[in-house]
Amino acid sequence: MKTLQCHDAWEQRKLGDIFDEYSEKGHPELPALTIIQGGGTIRRDESGRSLQYDKASLANYKMVNDGDFIVHLRSFEGGLEKATALGIISPAYHTFHGEGTDSRFYYSYFRSPKFIDQDLKPHVYGIRDGRSIDIEGMKTIEIPWTNFAEQKAIGDYIDTLDTLITLHQRKEYGLKTYENRSIHYGTF
Repeated sequence: MKTLQCHDAWEQRKLGDIFDEYSEKGHPELPALTIIQGGGTIRRDESGRSLQYDKASLANYKMVNDGDFIVHLRSFEGGLEKATALGIISPAYHTFHGEGTDSRFYYSYFRSPKFIDQDLKPHVYGIRDGRSIDIEGMKTIEIPWTNFAEQKAIGDYIDTLDTLITLHQRKEYGLKTYENRSIHYGTF
């Protein structure tokens, strides 16, 4: 695994200066996506959820590009989600694109306790499940910024860690499965 070398302290810039909000509608030919908090987006027809919606309203859904960020109905408690596919999402959501950014770098930050509990919290209003986010206020949050090469290096590092964690979890699952079978069949 490569060692990361960060040379300078990161500059802080407003979220709205790094990411542009966009709303592009009129793409009913694209697949409808469902937000999986902490898991990106998946095709609605592959979600295993029984979601009722009027297919005629799909023209009003917002297009989202792979790697762009989504402010969804539970973002006040789980942070921003990253689109993992091109598709369309509910018009109730807000979509953000960062030109010249690596979304892998920002994804961990947008889901961090610091972002959710400190940075975003002053821009959340309402009570209980009726909470909303003041999008204009959210755009004023100061977030870390560094050059694209450093963002990419950190994104690569995060991907490597995610892969190692997944491999470790699979190995652990495999050992437990073997152990359970051995106990069941008396060969342990």
